[in-house]
Amino acid sequence: MSGPATERGFQHPDEGLEHKSDGSQFDVPAWRESIETKISSIDTAVNTQTYISTDNSSTTLITNGNNFTGTWEDVTKYNSVVVAVKTDQDGYFEIQFSPDGTNIDSTLTRYYKPNQIEAPHRFTITRQYFRVIFYNSSGSDQTFLRLQTTIGEKLDLNSPTDSVMSQDFDAISVRPTDYATEVALGRRQGAFTWNKFGYNEDVDTASAEVVASFGGAFNQKLASGETLDIVSSSANDTNSSGTGVRQVVIFGVDSNWDTVTEVLAMNGLTTVTTTNSFLGVNRMTIYTSGTLDSNDGVITATATASGNVMAEMPAGEGTTQQCLFYVPQNHQFLATWLYTHAIKSSGGGSNPDVTFKAFVYSAVVDSKFEVFRDDIDLTIETSRQLTPSEPFVIGEKSIFWLEASTTANNTSVRGRFSGKLIRDADA
Repeated sequence: MSGPATERGFQHPDEGLEHKSDGSQFDVPAWRESIETKISSIDTAVNTQTYISTDNSSTTLITNGNNFTGTWEDVTKYNSVVVAVKTDQDGYFEIQFSPDGTNIDSTLTRYYKPNQIEAPHRFTITRQYFRVIFYNSSGSDQTFLRLQTTIGEKLDLNSPTDSVMSQDFDAISVRPTDYATEVALGRRQGAFTWNKFGYNEDVDTASAEVVASFGGAFNQKLASGETLDIVSSSANDTNSSGTGVRQVVIFGVDSNWDTVTEVLAMNGLTTVTTTNSFLGVNRMTIYTSGTLDSNDGVITATATASGNVMAEMPAGEGTTQQCLFYVPQNHQFLATWLYTHAIKSSGGGSNPDVTFKAFVYSAVVDSKFEVFRDDIDLTIETSRQLTPSEPFVIGEKSIFWLEASTTANNTSVRGRFSGKLIRDADA
């Protein structure tokens, strides 16, 4: 038997049948045609296993409120779609899947923010047809757009082990990791650790007081945003040449409940006023200081119009001491730990019973809620610690604070709570 070698490296007869070892026969030409058809099919799949979809890619600018809509594309042969976007305006895109190019059975949405990490997104193909739609929801027209869609055999995405992980990375994290530690180190985009602490050295029996160095009834909810007047009780807390604090930095929320940060130069006994308006202060702390390495006097932040004390930095302590937290819009605060402590100061009678309460004010419903209550009998114990099995969730546009009441004057209380501030995925 003889015949030319094919390009596949096997031989076949020019015609006729071939005898098998058991004496039976099979049709060699038909067998050869079947094998070469299968090989050709494999070659075709390999040669086109990845390609750029021109029907679902675009560089055409999208004006505010409009969108780019791709064309239904048959992706039966492939297992994945990867979409990469680069533009200068906020937006979001949808990956839509359809069994027939008409009915939409599945829609997956991803949000795009130019000032955040925007990794490509990989989608597993689940229907015969797909298309991409990108929406410009920013309020402004785009000045550039590069939207590219790749279809084919794509493995899972990856990122460097020391990088900050986006909230919606498609990559699987394989580095040894503890989520709480990663957030605290700033390695998780959109998640921030907050530790709040404060004290009130003189709670009396008349009424409950906020656990903050400035004491008194809770009065830190403003009707609208106000500038803050900052002043020290010491002339040494002044910019340029002061031995105390020279500049402070204020972290809070503005009139729209967005996060706001401002650095302000001190002028000792003379009031200086912020440029930004604040609804609340989450922390005021040292930005720069002189030879004392701390603030020499008590630094107070007072709302300009209402006169409410919004923050206080006790002398020599370098930061505010107040158990209050303002949750910005499009965020949630997950409280994971709470500590309370009380001691009896001199005078005012025997060891008291102290009641701690936590409240949440929600601007969304304009209402106040008691969310925690605990009593400490100082004849038995002085402190309590709460570590809930599930985080306590405080929604956006909220204020969370601690209060204490007592059965004896001159009671000293302390508090501390910790948690993670999580930005919404679409914010």
